[in-house]
Amino acid sequence: MKYKETIYEAWQFTQKNKKIILWYGFLPALLTTIVGIFYMTYQILAFKSSPLFDDAPRSFFYVVVTTIFDFIRDNISFTVPLVITAIILVIIYFLLPVILDASMIQVIARRRNGQKTGLVDGIKYGVLRFLPFFEFTLIMRTFSFISITAEGAFILRNLGPNVFQSFVPIFIIFIVVSLILHILFTFAEYYIIIDDEGVMSGIVKSCTLVILNLQKTFILVILMLIIAIRIIIQVILVIIVPAIVISALAFYTTISLPSYGIVILGIVSLIFLFFAAYLAAVVHVFSVTVWTFTFIDFTSEEYLSPREKIES
Repeated sequence: MKYKETIYEAWQFTQKNKKIILWYGFLPALLTTIVGIFYMTYQILAFKSSPLFDDAPRSFFYVVVTTIFDFIRDNISFTVPLVITAIILVIIYFLLPVILDASMIQVIARRRNGQKTGLVDGIKYGVLRFLPFFEFTLIMRTFSFISITAEGAFILRNLGPNVFQSFVPIFIIFIVVSLILHILFTFAEYYIIIDDEGVMSGIVKSCTLVILNLQKTFILVILMLIIAIRIIIQVILVIIVPAIVISALAFYTTISLPSYGIVILGIVSLIFLFFAAYLAAVVHVFSVTVWTFTFIDFTSEEYLSPREKIES
């Protein structure tokens, strides 16, 4: 397997199939970016009001919850529509990216093999593999880096640095185990989506495929670097976007811009938000394409049994 050619082929495929980015990559990236902005904003404000910095009488989480309940109490007529809207948004956030990722993998694999597959057909195939893939994503979220760092931030913020230091070895072990599991489960989702395997069957076959290709560790390193770059880009974007918005708000309040300044601020913020989401979508689609091509190449190779004889 020629690694550079596979990565180059994946990049060319991504550039030639930009509709995949718009249809399958952009909306999940937009949702992830928005949720990431709220998450980072919450973490910053929660740390600011914690005993580490401000030692506020009430935690930021308590303030948020009480504010929401006060708003519901003062606006009873809006409660039902707001609850329904919140439920719909949560369902979209958790379910839509899974369906679109499954659809994207199906389309990429089929087009790579010469099949003329439309984007609507990809949605159909993605829906058919939704349930097992969704189950697999729930398992992987348990071992995600964000989940581990969120737990660490909670302990540091509420229990203090001394207690956090005692948990550092545990977090290191969790991170190492998470990294190992992510490497071993690298191809599980592709077995689930492309080969119609169950969750446990896909995980077992993924571990086997990774072990059989230990001599090709170099490609795993490259692919993991691609994933790491994608995460770094998303983290940077998630930090930059709210920083721009907050800075612009501070600037607005300082010089007392007229009312149309808020409109300009909103437009500029939306432009940065959509740009960040599109860039994240491009990197995500490229990364998935590399993994899909690698999975097809690895599973196309024949592995000989020790009892098989090679005729000279």
